[in-house]
Amino acid sequence: MLKTAGMVTAVILLLLLKPAAGATAVQEVTVTVPESVEIMVLWQGRETGNSFTLTATVEPGKEYYWPGGPQGLQIKDLSNVPIDLYIRAEGDLQGPETIPIQNLKYANYGIGLPETPLTTTYTPVRKNWMVKLEDESLIPVDLHLTVPPATAAGVYSVNIYHIAVPHGE
Repeated sequence: MLKTAGMVTAVILLLLLKPAAGATAVQEVTVTVPESVEIMVLWQGRETGNSFTLTATVEPGKEYYWPGGPQGLQIKDLSNVPIDLYIRAEGDLQGPETIPIQNLKYANYGIGLPETPLTTTYTPVRKNWMVKLEDESLIPVDLHLTVPPATAAGVYSVNIYHIAVPHGE
């Protein structure tokens, strides 16, 4: 019995003195991040999906102004490359009558862009826009609408499109 106890003690001592064998493995991880061009429209601080509604009662012969920013229209750049941003309208505002699209104007875009009438062709509003910090990703878009005198009462609407492309394309 004493012999067995000594053997067990010797085995335990050998196990304690001998370092455990180990293995090391190295894996290289490679990730490819593709170029990404993406923008988002926000209305009153919320994502709008594909549309939003400007609601206001505008008297004929007067101009109405929607300031851009957290309480109005904003464009958010989620791209990882510099982009050029464009705007266009589908056509005139349609309702009981027609309000010419030139009466709807945009401005600002974070660069103090002056009031410019909308057209049905894509027009550049911001060139070489590169977001490096989160607070640079949101820009305000001011909208101005002049309703011609004697315009019939009713709801008028038009689709406005923003498109982003890689800078220089």
